Amino acid sequence: KVSLYLPCRAINTYISSNMSSTTESSAMHPKLTVIKSRAFASLFTKIRDKDTPSAEFVRYSKRLMRILAEESIAHLPSTPTTITTPTSLPYAGELSIADTHPDNVCAVSIVRAGDSLLESVREICPGMRVGKMWIQRNEDSSSKEAIHSCTKLPRGIERMDVLLCDPMLATGGSAMSALRTLVEEYNVDPGRIVFANVICCPEGLEALAKAYPDVRIVTCYVDEGLNGDKFIV
Repeated sequence: KVSLYLPCRAINTYISSNMSSTTESSAMHPKLTVIKSRAFASLFTKIRDKDTPSAEFVRYSKRLMRILAEESIAHLPSTPTTITTPTSLPYAGELSIADTHPDNVCAVSIVRAGDSLLESVREICPGMRVGKMWIQRNEDSSSKEAIHSCTKLPRGIERMDVLLCDPMLATGGSAMSALRTLVEEYNVDPGRIVFANVICCPEGLEALAKAYPDVRIVTCYVDEGLNGDKFIV
């Protein structure tokens, strides 16, 4: 397990000292992107404090998820676009498919926690299609396996880019269930899936790396591991 934890420290040390907006690492998943933002230090301090009141927790979480939503959307396909500024000068930029063809993108929430992130995504791109998966882990089981009870996705999702929303990646059970449904039952290309989450752990990243190495993962923070009850600490 030491080999799992050391990359986490290296990644988070890099994030703390580097000025770039994101950093990518293949140490735990070949397409893992860890967002770097100065805002995270204070936001996580409030969110992870056991004494933070519920109203404050919600407010700080929404601020953090807005950053995560923007960065995750930025990992969707984009098209180079040149526009003219008010001073008649050209600006060579790009537009995300979420801006140009939002109906070709589906934001899929793993209910219920995923709905909080989905809300931030929809505030940015209200025209994006929406899907839902009702998945929860069995807390009565030592393995904490996922129980997938219901799925509702739009027709034609196999031709869309997918933004999968779930704030936590712990053991990876829920994410694996959602990805298995998208890929095996609905024929979504794993390379067209962006999985957005606030905090993830090496155990979940390792599981996804083995099963779905082509899925892009965008996260705000990588923890060092789960506790004995398989919870993020």
